[in-house]
Amino acid sequence: MYIDRIFELDELLNYEKSVAEAKGMDITNISYWNASPQYQEYMIKYIKLEHTKDIFNYKYTYDIPLYIRNEIIKKLIGYTNKEIMCLLTSSSTCSIVNIINFVKNNGFHKLCIITPAYFSVEQNCKIFQLQYEKKSLIFCNGKYYIPLEYILNNSFDVVWITSPIYSTSQKYDVSQIQAIKELIYNRILVIADETLAMPGQELARILPINNYFYSIYSPHKPLFINSIKFSAIVCPKKNDDFLEQWIDVLGGGLLHSNISAIMHFLSANYQSCYQHSLEWYFKNITAIESILNQFPNAFCNTMDVGAYKTVYFHSNKNEPDKIETIKHLISSQYVSYIPGSFNGFSEDEYNCFRINLSLDFQETKNSLYRILSYYA
Repeated sequence: MYIDRIFELDELLNYEKSVAEAKGMDITNISYWNASPQYQEYMIKYIKLEHTKDIFNYKYTYDIPLYIRNEIIKKLIGYTNKEIMCLLTSSSTCSIVNIINFVKNNGFHKLCIITPAYFSVEQNCKIFQLQYEKKSLIFCNGKYYIPLEYILNNSFDVVWITSPIYSTSQKYDVSQIQAIKELIYNRILVIADETLAMPGQELARILPINNYFYSIYSPHKPLFINSIKFSAIVCPKKNDDFLEQWIDVLGGGLLHSNISAIMHFLSANYQSCYQHSLEWYFKNITAIESILNQFPNAFCNTMDVGAYKTVYFHSNKNEPDKIETIKHLISSQYVSYIPGSFNGFSEDEYNCFRINLSLDFQETKNSLYRILSYYA
């Protein structure tokens, strides 16, 4: 969500707690960002973490042996070469800070944030005084399109995209990838926030890393493993001196949990965890589809799999993205959600909200049914 909605979100979450305490009822926030207790109990049986004994010394990205960094690159995008580097950071938020600083200090002038997007991108542009503009993806007949003509005609030299499309797990199709290629051809730097990309979904597998295409990754996040994680900026090697100097200022050293996550990502167990997550997500997608069959005015693209899905709907009630409307839903139906508008979705045609696919399957069905019934 964008920063001007943070206080509204706090108000919403506090209201959920107050209703739960007053009524003695659990409130399900179907859009929440943490893993459900059921998913945690399911996954903890499969996760095997290695631990190092070195908990005393600082470790920065440049302290990680080059062959390990190259292994990370190869596992993320399927290839590596001497012209590609990865800057390792503690989180994707830290990666965003460092990449916006890079853009500001390397001759770029105007960034287009394609929304929906993670809220900290805009805030970092403000902090670093980088000129920017937000522009929504074009939504038509259930598909998203990059506003290519607008970007090319408005003097942008950097574009920020989120892949898969934020909170939808929806991959860019062939025509959208062609639009990205057109931006690169016109020497516009495309930065792809692929933090929530599942293994194999990475755009860099089909759009090679070069002077006009960089990517950001955090491979544990799409599995809802949020405390043991790391992030990587994958970009041309020529940027290593700048990025490695500034990481000392803007990020500091890597934590022990980051090192543990790197070791886990490179192990066979990461792939096993990914497969078990997929099994859970597919069951939740089936649960979503079973409810949507009952509501012709609601739909969800369930073709691609990931941590979240977004449901779109027409409402007979006023302003489903307003806090007071959602408060009434909470107090009457004991369910809540985060409106898509909080994350930069354009709601000119549809209202929308995301579904956390780590929820218990029955909880997903019950909660989604109550929300859509309320707005029918």
